[in-house]
Amino acid sequence: MIKKLLTITLSLMMIFTSFVPVFAEGEEVNIVGQYGIVIDKDTGQVLYNKNAHDKMYPASITKILTCIVAIEMLDDLDKTATITQSDIDTVWETGATSADFTVGEVVTYRDMLMGAMLPSGADACRALANNTCGSQEKFVEKMNQLVNKLGLKDSHFVNTTGIHDDDHYTTAYDMAKITQYALKNKKFVEVFDRYQYTSSDGQHQWVKKVIYKSKRDHIDTSMIEGCKSGYTSKAQSTLSSLLNIDDHHYVCVVGFSKNSDGYNHCTVNDTLALGNYVKDHYSVANIIKKDAKMNSVKIKNGQTNKVDVITEKDIEAVLPNNYNPSDLKYKYHLKDLTAPVKKDQKAGTMDVYYRDTKLETISLNTTQAVDESGSVVFMRKMKNVVLPCVMAVVIILVVLLLVRKIMIKQRRKKRRQQRNRRK
Repeated sequence: MIKKLLTITLSLMMIFTSFVPVFAEGEEVNIVGQYGIVIDKDTGQVLYNKNAHDKMYPASITKILTCIVAIEMLDDLDKTATITQSDIDTVWETGATSADFTVGEVVTYRDMLMGAMLPSGADACRALANNTCGSQEKFVEKMNQLVNKLGLKDSHFVNTTGIHDDDHYTTAYDMAKITQYALKNKKFVEVFDRYQYTSSDGQHQWVKKVIYKSKRDHIDTSMIEGCKSGYTSKAQSTLSSLLNIDDHHYVCVVGFSKNSDGYNHCTVNDTLALGNYVKDHYSVANIIKKDAKMNSVKIKNGQTNKVDVITEKDIEAVLPNNYNPSDLKYKYHLKDLTAPVKKDQKAGTMDVYYRDTKLETISLNTTQAVDESGSVVFMRKMKNVVLPCVMAVVIILVVLLLVRKIMIKQRRKKRRQQRNRRK
């Protein structure tokens, strides 16, 4: 009987726990894309992950990397360059999209960047590469160097445009990190967020088609502040986006999105689905208040041997709505201080983690000033006052001894001279 009751109890527990919501990485969301990820733009914390570390072909979201590499080499985006034949070579043959630049046309680097980002122009990408590095090959080297600098091991690029090549690949995670890095650059943000643009010579007017088509079909894309789309037959539809959810920013990447009835809106719908997932399951939490006491540091030669340290500001982080505070961890990097210590003096830093994800590094400052101990003050006075006096006495004694030695020597010499005269 007891065994039967135990079996029933365990079965009921399994049934009830199966309904407990667990908002963890990889939770199923209704997206059609094979790959998907959402990260906090500020911290890089992964909020959603669907095959995000699996190999995928990026298609034209490659141009995010192309644009940030070019921007970091350009001081003045309004400087001009002339479109050459090599800039438009192979564009039509490869089936790539074009910004419709023409040979001999004088355009600004801003025009090239907008031409790469809005109409997804392969000619604009080639022009950026040729004018900054002298060749496509050297520019691609720069692209892979940046990828390596970011510590991304699962990406490799062989062209500036994203045209398909089996050796041109990435992951949703890597593309999210590349986008996150690029968004730290204000010039890139200006290009990435732009919805429409007219070239400096007035010859071209471009619009971000993936957003234009969605708005045309009454899809609310207000959550998407900026984006870059892509498509090849091998990559299917891809999209990397900057999302604004309740005034906080996230990076979302989806890949291999494909609707059974075509490709219209699939990446946008996937992105909006993931954005709504984040909105429903996560929120910005104030996990530590400004001036919160976190630890203490040792004080050498002070009137007290330790002092408390506090946070210099509030710490906010995007966390699951039902997060457990015990999942927050703190790693301290503190150093002993030597008196005198000022109030609010930096004593070190603290890394804040949610589970295994580093959220932020914050400075820890002292809560009070600490003067030197009486013995230290006394010893310094001894050093500054008594020691010079002692040294002066020693010097005087040495001088007196030298004088006495000289006088004795002179007396002896005088006596010898007197003895010699008597002889």
